[in-house]
Order: sequence, then structure tokens, then C-alpha cells
Amino acid sequence: MQPQLIRRTTRPVPPHIPSLHALKILRTAFLATLLATVLFGCRKDELFTDNPGAGLVFTQDTIFFDTVFTTVGTVTKRFTARNPNNEGVHVDIALEGGTPSPFRINVDGSPGTTFSGVEIPGGDSIYIFVEATLGPGSVNTPFIIEDRIRFSTGSVEQQVLLNAWGQDAHFFRPDQYVQGFPAFSYIAGGYDSLGNQVCETVHWTNDKPYVIYGYGVVDSCCTLLIDAGVRVYFHGGGGLWVYRGGNIQANGTAEERITFQGDRLEEMYANLPGQWDRIWINDGPTDNVLNHVEIRNALVGLQPQSWIGTPGQPTSANRLVLNNVSIRNCSAAGILSENYRIKSTNLLVADCGQYCVALTGGGAYDFNHSTIANYWSYDLRQEPAFILTNTFQDLQGSAQVRPVEAGNFRNGIIYGNNGNEFQLALDDDAPADFLFKNFLFRTDQSTSDATHFEPFTTHRNQDPGFKDPGSGNFHLKENAYARNKGFDPFGLDPEAVNDLDGVLRPSDQSDLGCYTYVP
Repeated sequence: MQPQLIRRTTRPVPPHIPSLHALKILRTAFLATLLATVLFGCRKDELFTDNPGAGLVFTQDTIFFDTVFTTVGTVTKRFTARNPNNEGVHVDIALEGGTPSPFRINVDGSPGTTFSGVEIPGGDSIYIFVEATLGPGSVNTPFIIEDRIRFSTGSVEQQVLLNAWGQDAHFFRPDQYVQGFPAFSYIAGGYDSLGNQVCETVHWTNDKPYVIYGYGVVDSCCTLLIDAGVRVYFHGGGGLWVYRGGNIQANGTAEERITFQGDRLEEMYANLPGQWDRIWINDGPTDNVLNHVEIRNALVGLQPQSWIGTPGQPTSANRLVLNNVSIRNCSAAGILSENYRIKSTNLLVADCGQYCVALTGGGAYDFNHSTIANYWSYDLRQEPAFILTNTFQDLQGSAQVRPVEAGNFRNGIIYGNNGNEFQLALDDDAPADFLFKNFLFRTDQSTSDATHFEPFTTHRNQDPGFKDPGSGNFHLKENAYARNKGFDPFGLDPEAVNDLDGVLRPSDQSDLGCYTYVP
């Protein structure tokens, strides 16, 4: 049976003549609107208190900016001013220092220095945003800048303190632009007005920090000397480039390390990866040396690489020497080497988004007392903490193979929170001469080849015994598996007498990794 169509027989009302029902609805809506308008008009003055003692409540009474560099803007911070009264208040707000103040404020989306009659309904709040750009302080030590935001509600005067620690610095800003390369400035070298290359040695003393925008370049035939205690900061995607033929000698001490990091000094940036680009070191006639150096929060910590424009791109003749160096929190790699010779003692590379250490192409390696530990927690990580391969891609993207001339890895740890943290990817078209001994791995790869892994001193898949790897503490616990499994012929490597902290190692049997156990 088909459903029947029910037809309406009521004649429709022409659209230009409202029905009685519609008129009733319109009249009701009009009366409601009129009543609301009348009531609002009668109560408007009553919504805002005349009580001269009405005050505000602030989420913070002091807005503090940690040490920031002069001429570099701070992050934006915010707080709220809440009206705890049942009735609304009118507030006059003013930045005490006015227009000359290094601080800038914004009240509920409006920038300025004075705001009159700001309305805050009863029980409601407004947002105040604050940032600062500090002028040069002409001093080498941090200095304090203060201002206040005044809030006047009737006869009540309240204030929120603004406090910033400023730090003057040496600034390098890019003035060279070459297609295909990042913008840069010359730290050492360059060309004179006649187009002649400048060869010089530049000495950075520990007076003020050094802040680099873009890339700072140490040109060929030039040397950069860095004293103990120097702090080098990079803005945004900046980096340091030791061009082929150039040289860097960074000589810190256990008491005064040299640091390379991003230029945001607020606490929220302390361990944030990827704040700057990298330290890129090309080949040359002289070893590049980093002693007692910390590198933090880069995209790539160190990239030693033979010059990509050299035909055949052979392995570097010089070495990169790393003594007592730590590299942490790099969003890509801690060390990304290509056709380079590296010698390191007391090396810590930890918590990187891909590889902690990637040794690619040809090279010669001498690693003693290294801790390579990847407990990256920002996102999923597919790559192992360590990879050794004799292949690389050249400038044209073609696969190349180079010999690993010598590799001596001893007294070390390669570990992390992935199931496999160690990888060999070797092409048989070129020889690979290397040996791991007194070493602890987390790996699912075979380490049974005695030509590359010394029997009885190779340890697999045993928890090293770090104190708190999730928090970046890779010192050893008292009962750590890595204790007393090292061997140090100190006469061959004097740098290994002390550990990364400068603690004296026992002369009989040492611990694996860059740290020795301290009770």
C-alpha cells in the first residue's frame, strides 16, 4: 500500500500581510527588547561602583625577564588584572616610564603607555602583555632595568613591577649575501677595499658575550682564538663557519668552559632544541681544537666536513680535536662528520632528534672515553644514536665511497631508549679499518667479528647505570654496570687522566664513558 499524500486545504496568508500569530510574536519581542533597553539604561550607572576603595587582584606582582641581550627583544609575557568586586570598576593604567621606557605594554589588545577609564566588569579580568628591548648598558656584567605599571581605581593606587636583567655583548650581523649560502659576516678575514684577501688572527677574550646573527665566518688563512669562559650565542638560524683553510682554537678549562648556544636566555629555552643552526668546520692545514666546550640546542652541533667544492672531495688532511666536549639537545645530529679525521677524549653527545654521532664517508677516528646517549623525548626517533658508514653523497647527489683509514674506539658507551642504538653501514668497495674495545652497546647488530670488536671487552645490552638519563644526568651510579670495565694507558692519552668534570680517574681500572664514578 502506497503512503497517501496529505494535502493542506488551508489557504496561505499573503506574505505582505502578517498573520495574527506573527503580530503577537513581534509585539512580544519588541516589548522584551524595550524592557531590556530600559532596564540596562537604568542600571548602567549601578554596574560600576562608586566605592573609592575598590581594588584589583593581579596574577603576578612582578614580571621578571631573565638575562637578555641589549638590542634584542624579549619574549612577550602576560598577566591578568581581576576585579573581585560585584560591580564594575573604571581603571586608569599607565607605564610609569612612559615612551622612553625599554618596556612595552598592551592592554587587552591595545598598545600604548597610558589607558584611561578601562572598564572591568564585576568578577571579570583583563589581560596585560609586556615585552622589552634593552638599550646598551655599557657594562660587561649584567645590569638591572626596572619600571612599573600603575593601576588607579578611585583612590586606590596599585602597581606591578617590571624587572629585566640586561647584558651588553659583541654583536655580529650579516653584511655578505652570496647566492646559495646563508647570509654571513666575517669574524676573521674578508677583503679590503682593493679586493685583497685579509689574513688575520682574531682573539675573543672573556669580557662580554658574543652574539651572532646569520653566520659568522672565519675565512681561509685566518684563525679564531677563543679564551676560557667565553659565551657565544646565536640568534635564530645563525651559526659559525670555519671555512676551508680557516682555523679555530677554543681553549676553555674545567672551571671556565666555553659555551655555544642560542641567544634566548629565558628558562623556557634552556633545553629547547634547534634554536640555531650549527658549527660548520671545513678542512685545512691545521688541526681545529675544542677544549672544554659545551654546545647546546642547535640543529647540528658540529659538522666537520671536507670542502664540498673540492674535486673528488678527499678526506681532510687535518683533524678536529675534541677534548672534554659536551654536545646536547640538537634537533638533528650532535656530530655530523663527512670525510674528516676526529680525535676526542671525554666526549658527551646526548639527546638528539636523529643521530648523536654520524661518521660518514672516509675518515680516521680516535674516540676515548665517550658517552653517546640518546634519550630524545620530543617525538619519535627512528635513527640510532651512532652510525658509522664509509659512504656519502657528493655535491651533485651522487653516492661516493671512501676508506675508513683507521678507527680506534675505546672505553665508551653507546646507549639510549631505542632498541638499537648502534649501526654499521659499510660498502665493501672501500676498506674500513676500525676496532671497538672496552665498549658497551645497546644494539641488535652483531658484534662478534673480532677484527672490529675486541672479544671479552665488548658488552651488549646491559643498562650502563646512568644516574638519571631522562633528565640528562649521565654520571654513573655506585652499582653501575659500566664501572671498572675500562682500560687507560694514560701515557698514550694524557687527556684521559681526568674525566669530563675534571675528576681524577683511578690509575688501575677506569669506568666506561666520559665520567668516572664519584661516591
